[in-house]
Amino acid sequence: MMSITTYRGRLVIIYSLATFIIIFGLFSTFYYLITGSISKFTDDLLLQTAKERISDFRENPDKYMTNEVIEIFGKNYFKIIKTETGTLLKTFEVIQDEINTERLDFFKEVRQKGHVYETVNTPEGNYRALFVAADEKNIIRLILPVSAQEALLGHARNFYVGTMGFSPFLSLLVGWILADRAVRPVIKITENAHAISNGSIKDRLNIKYEGIEFSNLSLVFNSVLDRIERFTENQRQFIADVSHEIRSPLTAIKGNIEVTMRRNRRPDEYEETLKNNLEEIDRIIRILNNFIFLSKADTGGIELNLGEFDISRLLERIIMNKEPLISNKGLDIETKLDSVVFSGDEVLISQMFSNMLDNAIQYTQRNGKIFIDVARVQKGLNISLKDTGVGISPSETEKIFRRFYRVRKNLNMHETGSGLGLYLCRWIAEAHGGTITVTSESGKGSTFNVYLPSNKSVLS
Repeated sequence: MMSITTYRGRLVIIYSLATFIIIFGLFSTFYYLITGSISKFTDDLLLQTAKERISDFRENPDKYMTNEVIEIFGKNYFKIIKTETGTLLKTFEVIQDEINTERLDFFKEVRQKGHVYETVNTPEGNYRALFVAADEKNIIRLILPVSAQEALLGHARNFYVGTMGFSPFLSLLVGWILADRAVRPVIKITENAHAISNGSIKDRLNIKYEGIEFSNLSLVFNSVLDRIERFTENQRQFIADVSHEIRSPLTAIKGNIEVTMRRNRRPDEYEETLKNNLEEIDRIIRILNNFIFLSKADTGGIELNLGEFDISRLLERIIMNKEPLISNKGLDIETKLDSVVFSGDEVLISQMFSNMLDNAIQYTQRNGKIFIDVARVQKGLNISLKDTGVGISPSETEKIFRRFYRVRKNLNMHETGSGLGLYLCRWIAEAHGGTITVTSESGKGSTFNVYLPSNKSVLS
């Protein structure tokens, strides 16, 4: 059995069958109504004429005895009389001796029902007869020729048969047209999609299609293209950034090794070279870890592992881990840490504050100060980190949260970061529904404020 594999073909079959059923139903109903109307018109005309003749017969019972007899069917009670109007009628008296038993039963039926219709077939043509009981003794029979009605019924029947014979071809034509209109937007979308696949990924489908369904399909397809474009751009940027960021430490490692190998050196010099290379390797590891996190963040691959923890204790652990760096620069850390329980991802929150503290330590001059404050605010908590470092110009306060952006102007400091720290801090804060802002002035330090909303934050 041959199967139809195309959607258009299936639609053609479905629409053709539906069209044929509609045509068959409509024209069958039309034919039935026409034939019924013609028959009803004949019977109603006979009945109306009979009522008039009965009234006339009751007033003049002998009037119809002198009319000319046109034909005789059997006995005299089947006489057909022609009137001036062309209506065939006959009045006769029911005489039981002259009527056979079968006909007598028929007349009894006429008297019981009041009137009975009957079709009479003759060589000259067909007639429609109406028997009406005029009184207890007389029955009036009216007859109309139905040649005109039969001709009209014949035309209606021929039209009906012809239409039914032509309807399969008409149904296929209508089904093809409707199927073509139905799949035309799909064809357009497919053609546009092929053009996009062979062209620029920045191109988009036209959403102005007939029917909201196809417009919505175009919107969904465009949204998928948007995600693919973002992913492709992120991948391209990721590769470029990795290449750029790793080149510097690798170049430093290569340079250290080349300088060291130019001549024989003392063991302590080799040890210094190894330490420098180890620092650069650690820097590469940090960069790669940040890149991995960044890649997951851009593709939605990070899920928050929510749990309750004490923000203040978390900050104390971070400060303790940074103690060697703090002591090395002679920095003074002042804290005001209220014990606040917060519901969030402890690992990510720890990474955010660790990056912020690293940033403060790096850009604060020797013997400077860093202030950390944790306080409960309405519907959440606020963490403030203030330093007495070099500060940031107002034109750069928003740029520092961009990926790979570093403040280098007027800084005589060694750059060891990847430019991702503050970008990841903002991402983590926003992932928890919070915000991170900065106020700063060149030469006077910076203040970073993190707001984390939480209905579960409580003071203890």
